[in-house]
Amino acid sequence: MQNNPLDDIVKCDIEIANPGSDDATFDSILLVVPAPEAEGIAKLTKTTAISKADELLNYGYTVEDGAYLAASVAFSQSPSPGDVYVAVRKSTIPEVVEGEGETTEPAPVYEDIRETLARANREASFYGIHITDFKDPDDVRNVVSWTETQEKIFGFEYTDIDSCPIKNFSYYRSFGKFSGLADGYENGEKPAENEYAALAIMAKCFGYQPGSETWNLKEEATIVPSRLTSDQKKTLEANNMNVNLRYASCNCNMGGKMLSGEWIDVIRFRDWLKNRMQFLVFGVLKANTKVPFEDSGIGAIQGAMEKALSEGQTHGGIAQTSFDADDNEIPGYVTTVPLASDLTEDQRKSRKLPNCRWRARLAGAIHLVEIGGTLRF
Repeated sequence: MQNNPLDDIVKCDIEIANPGSDDATFDSILLVVPAPEAEGIAKLTKTTAISKADELLNYGYTVEDGAYLAASVAFSQSPSPGDVYVAVRKSTIPEVVEGEGETTEPAPVYEDIRETLARANREASFYGIHITDFKDPDDVRNVVSWTETQEKIFGFEYTDIDSCPIKNFSYYRSFGKFSGLADGYENGEKPAENEYAALAIMAKCFGYQPGSETWNLKEEATIVPSRLTSDQKKTLEANNMNVNLRYASCNCNMGGKMLSGEWIDVIRFRDWLKNRMQFLVFGVLKANTKVPFEDSGIGAIQGAMEKALSEGQTHGGIAQTSFDADDNEIPGYVTTVPLASDLTEDQRKSRKLPNCRWRARLAGAIHLVEIGGTLRF
């Protein structure tokens, strides 16, 4: 006997939910490099991800090139960054004018480095920036200015303690690192890896979850510490410069600050928290057929805000709930949202929920300790 279709009685439609994907990254680094001098078995036609330095050999680079050394420094760190991208800074070679005497190969004329960064930003998702062999102060200053307009961070190094490429220190997204006067080396000499000391600390700390780390007292593989006088240390500290120094037989990055004096880990955690909260709130709006402009819908938005803050607390960026001397609770974070009944008709008609607020206490980090004590007979 023939059965009739159950659709006649039970109409059933199943929609496959397509959750959003968080494409933001806080552990990937962009290396801006010159084009290789030789041809390889492949070409770098766009910003390209690599997982080890040896992959650059396929594109025509040699083990002596700055791009290879920089990638080696990055991948030598433990933990190491999530992704390393390589972007070639385009250049042209001026025509050689024949004349009397010897002719020399003209130096390449490079595009504005900000154009390189803008192109890479369209082609890949990265958070940290390093410009490898491009040490010209104008290039450094241009990258500092560009990075300040982005939600990224930039690290540069210099080896002449009297010639910092930056004079304006009011930037919150760039940090500098002095890596000259290498201990055990003659004046003017240094290991090649020290040219990438800022990249080393960036690569290492990008291996940690945002909020869980401080950039101070971190050891970096391949980087030789500086040997400084007390006055030189004070000068670098006054300018918020990072530097590798040796303490208790450990080569440690000292500082952990942006040019402005803000802690690097705070900026990175803030960027992560903003992105995480946006993503979770967007998820509420997308996952539901609609979020009603009522207390239940407003509560769902508040729940997403609190989830982001709770994750930030779990990672170590936001302080845990504590208690004062009178046993009063000091919460790590607080959220507030309006009641539906307090919103005007125009606000409800606009479908834009206002006045969703939060505040949180940073967990911070201990870098220095003062101890006092007394011995008695």
